[in-house]
Order: sequence, then C-alpha cells, then structure tokens
Amino acid sequence: MHDSYSRHAHIPPCFIRAFGQIVKSDRERIEARIKELTGWSNVSHFRILTDTSDWSRIQRGDIIRLGGCDFLVKGNQHETRFGIGDQPKYWVFNALNMETGEQKIIKTVFHEDFYVHIGVFKIHCYRSVEKESYVLNIVRGDDRFMQGYTEMDEKENRVRVIDFIRGKSFFNFICEIEKPHEQYYYEDLPGILHNLMGCIEAIGFLHRHGTCHGDVRNDHIIIDSETGRYRWIDFDLNQHVSDFDVWSIGNIISYAVAKGIASFQQVMHKTDFPAEVRNSLIPEDGSAFFEYRVMNLKKLYPYISDRLSNILLHFTIKPKVFYTDMNDLIDDFKEMLATDFPTG
Repeated sequence: MHDSYSRHAHIPPCFIRAFGQIVKSDRERIEARIKELTGWSNVSHFRILTDTSDWSRIQRGDIIRLGGCDFLVKGNQHETRFGIGDQPKYWVFNALNMETGEQKIIKTVFHEDFYVHIGVFKIHCYRSVEKESYVLNIVRGDDRFMQGYTEMDEKENRVRVIDFIRGKSFFNFICEIEKPHEQYYYEDLPGILHNLMGCIEAIGFLHRHGTCHGDVRNDHIIIDSETGRYRWIDFDLNQHVSDFDVWSIGNIISYAVAKGIASFQQVMHKTDFPAEVRNSLIPEDGSAFFEYRVMNLKKLYPYISDRLSNILLHFTIKPKVFYTDMNDLIDDFKEMLATDFPTG
C-alpha cells in the first residue's frame, strides 16, 4: 500500500474548493503518484471524474473516483473476435488502482440490444449491468470466474471494478497449437476437455442460481497464466432464454475438437481432406448457431470418439435430439471424459 497516497487521497470536495492551496498540493501529490506508477512525463492535465455517464469522454490519464478509491485510466480494453484483430470496447477501461498499483478493468454502463438466430429461433440479447453485478456477487471467491465488485458513481451508475487476469484467451490458446490435428487430438485435446469440464460446470452453477453467463465465447475464457485455471469473464449480456448458454457451449466444444473454426469453405478448399470427405458434407452437418461451421466433425476426423461426436451432433442444424438443460450436457460430457479420455 502506498501510504503517502492513501492518507490524503480523498479530501472532501467542499474542503478543496474552500482552500486553493490544498487543491494545488492535492494535484501535485496525484501527479507524483501517476509518474511513479507509469513513468509518464507529462501528467499535469488529468481530470478527476466522479460521473461516468458519458464514457466516450473518458481519456487516458483521467482518474475515475469510485467509492473512495482512485483509478488511473491507461486506455480502452480490447478484444479479439474470430481473428479479426483487436476491437476496442470504448466503455471498458484498463486502469490502475492508485493506492495499490494493481491493474483493474473498469466497466462503465453501456446499453445495447440485438437479436441472434439459433436455427429458426430469434433471440433478443441485451446488456444488463444489474445482472453482471449479481453474478459478481454469487461467484465471489470462485476462481472459475473473473472477480470484482460493483461501485456506484455519483450519478448512481453501476460501475464494475474487475481484477485483471493475466493469461491467454482460449481462442488464442487453441490457435497457437502447431500440430497436425490427429496428433493434437491424442496429445492435447484430453487435457483441454477436462479443463472445459470445469467451465461447463461453472455455467451450471450460474443456472442453479437463476441466472446465466449470456455471452459464452471462446475469447471469454481466459487461461490464468499463474494457475492454469480456465476462467470465465464478461457477464453483462443477458437473454430470457437459458438455452442460449447451452447452445453457446456447443461452439466452445466444437472449437476445441476442431482445433479452431472448421468452416465449410475452408474444408472445400483444403487438399488435406479427400474428395469423398468434402463431397459427403451436407448443410445438416453445420452448426445451428453458425451455419457456415461444420459441427459434424467426425466426417472430417474419423478418429473422433463416438461419444464426443454424439455430443457435437446435438448442436447441428437439424439434430435428432438437442440439449435443453445444462445438466444433461454435463452428464454426457462427464461420461464421455470418463470413457474416452479417463486420464486427461
């Protein structure tokens, strides 16, 4: 803890306005702390913000003051989607706790809603800060999830303060494995599937508590570099359809088994697959979530176990049977691991 900062960090605004000299000394102290934390040379133009309503105006070098704690904004958080490079999230900020120096993620209030399609179903998705705040409360201390808390700013905006997880996204982790698929299947996939079991059970935990993840994606699992633990992040997306998480988990499993995204287009243009394999593919082999992706992966990789293939077939466009409950998926996944990949 940095005592020289914490001892005087939060002088009441009315006191500061009444005594100009204190304002000056407060700014000098903050400038010194910013330089100490960052090594930046020009830090004299910072602003102390207690209202995050207009997050588009928050800039690098600003200080967000929440619940008696100051956070120095270093920039916007970015995420990678489907290999399209880093996409900025303008309402989410990388920051430093100015007292402890710890890296944090500050999520301000952002309203968004849209529709997605799963087969013939049209599902309304929307962002809910209340839901993410609830999830953060119920998963406190559970290292299968990101950790954080919610603090109100002066305008009663629910700002989430998230612990930064050092690690690699599941999306990037799989992409970077440079092995032929069959070698990957036998050497790497067993351990990956066992780790994913923890992720799937974690989603089941949320469902038992009457909520959901809402945005299950390959880049929303971070593999903690310190512990190797697979950890879920980002809980603010919501739907009124609990099956959305279940169908989304199918995308995660498919991505792991295929060692990436196996699209119809890629398969048709790769000489790795014999002509009879390419010609055997039909639209019904595609994913109900993303129709351009092959979900019936056993056609591409015949050494995939029958039980694992059967799980994947639940997520095709016209499945003979599909999962409507996370518990059913968990039971099938556990049985598949125990039978086909017992050691992990």
